[in-house]
Amino acid sequence: MTEQNEQDPQRLSSRSGATFVFREDGPMARILDRVERYAPLEHPVLITGETGTGKEQVARLLHAHSRRPGRLVSVNLSAIPHDLIENELFGHTRGAFTGADATTVGYVERAGEGTLFLDEIGEIPLPYQVKLLRLIQEGEFEKVGSQRTQKSTARFVFATNRNLEDEVRRKNFRTDLYYRISSFTLHVPSLRERKDDIPLLIDHFLWFACSAAGRPLMKISSAALERLLKYDWPGNVRELENIIYRLVALVDGNIILPEHLPDIFRDDLFISKQKELDFHKRRAKEIERELFQMAMIRSGGNIKQAAQLLGISRTTLQYRMQKAADDD
Repeated sequence: MTEQNEQDPQRLSSRSGATFVFREDGPMARILDRVERYAPLEHPVLITGETGTGKEQVARLLHAHSRRPGRLVSVNLSAIPHDLIENELFGHTRGAFTGADATTVGYVERAGEGTLFLDEIGEIPLPYQVKLLRLIQEGEFEKVGSQRTQKSTARFVFATNRNLEDEVRRKNFRTDLYYRISSFTLHVPSLRERKDDIPLLIDHFLWFACSAAGRPLMKISSAALERLLKYDWPGNVRELENIIYRLVALVDGNIILPEHLPDIFRDDLFISKQKELDFHKRRAKEIERELFQMAMIRSGGNIKQAAQLLGISRTTLQYRMQKAADDD
């Protein structure tokens, strides 16, 4: 989708098409060029980028251009409990474990001759990485509870918002698996790296949001646009989309003015940065607290084992848990 094509919003089937709203001379144009080059290949593709940049939409475009006979099957690995990942990917046989009353089909089998998209690949635990490596290299797997080897002809696409090279150095990710999936990489730029696309994206979201709300097409004033352009967009395209839909719902007139924008856009840039930093600090503390709780549950309350799961010392875990409790 180029700048000229954006003049006809009906060319896009849904809001998800915003990933490909960009200027012809922008960084997303280079991504699209690589997508077209990589799509016909059989090799795995790794898509990297921050949360909210549109990595899944890139995967969908890869599959669409591949002309593979099967469908695209998308799996978010971060949404699957670690001890269920193997079962979800490969399926299980009847009687494989207590409660396994029937044989199931896993995501790999469902993908058939199509594409299996594994989002958040950095979340997969080390014990399952070797099985994933075998699947990619040999196209072979076994269901849980079975010794019969099955073949897969699916094409594999992966995505992550982590730096996998750092994960390899920390020994959280296998070196051989990393090199196997990273030969063909697509890095989706953050919105702050493609700010020239913001006016096009705003027009795109306004068209869809106004259509959904059954109201005339709204416009954004130059003063309001200027403030949006100064923002760094930590939530990327997804954050911009949410804000535009909110404005369409709340603004009575047909012109979006600076006073209509959320508070973070109505302060000077310094205060805006402070609020952004405070938000991320609070969110980091929340995530850390949740992670500690999950580790304690997985270890059955054994703090030493929980610390090992987290890759930190027992004393460090005790200190940080106490500090989190004090902060409450």
